[in-house]
Amino acid sequence: MILALLKRRLWLWQNRLIPSLILLLAMPVILFALVNLPLKNIMGHSLSGVPFELWVIPGFIFVISSVGLFPLLYRDFFDLRVHQKVLVHVALAPYRKRMLIGGYLIVAGIEAMILSLISLVIFSGLAPFPLTLIDTLFMMVCLAVYLLLLGNYFISMGLLIDTVTTFFLITFITCIFILFGNGFIIEFGFFPAGIENFLRWQPLSIPYQAFQLFIRSGIIDWALLFSSLLLGLLWMLGNTTILKRKLRH
Repeated sequence: MILALLKRRLWLWQNRLIPSLILLLAMPVILFALVNLPLKNIMGHSLSGVPFELWVIPGFIFVISSVGLFPLLYRDFFDLRVHQKVLVHVALAPYRKRMLIGGYLIVAGIEAMILSLISLVIFSGLAPFPLTLIDTLFMMVCLAVYLLLLGNYFISMGLLIDTVTTFFLITFITCIFILFGNGFIIEFGFFPAGIENFLRWQPLSIPYQAFQLFIRSGIIDWALLFSSLLLGLLWMLGNTTILKRKLRH
């Protein structure tokens, strides 16, 4: 099943290769020019003493991966579903619904990780890349956990929302939250204490906090990572239940 989904994504990329490549190359450049260049003149270092580029460029990778994760899950769990083109085929597929959810998450995650690696190369050409090889490898581990959580969130949105207007309003709010509410660009210490505590402990921000802790101190907080991984797996089971109920209707 995963191989079939990967082949379908490759086919879709081949059919829109030039526009996709232009957008893929433009996104890191736009983020770097409009966010990094002006803000690093305002904030040379984060509140915790980390150089701004060491803070924000990994955050850009998380943002770009979030964008790369969205299309596949939106298309199959919302767009095709509300137009009654997909769930009948899903119901007839000889796979458990848990395997279907997991397969979509894996394929969307692979695509998002590939986009993140391409973005790494582009950022390395725009400025001296601030991470070591070990830092980069650990960032990819944290990114995989983050994508598991975000992918489950997108699937829940796609299955629970039935109107286009509501879906896109929530998607817009989600985009704002991803940009400014996970610590990718703005450190939590800049927020009032109450908002800071909420943002610091909401699930999507925890993998990036684990990564920032590692580059600041070299300490790996396994408890944060494993709790996020466990939440992602439980969330996947919850989405499996929602999918089964949708198929019954």
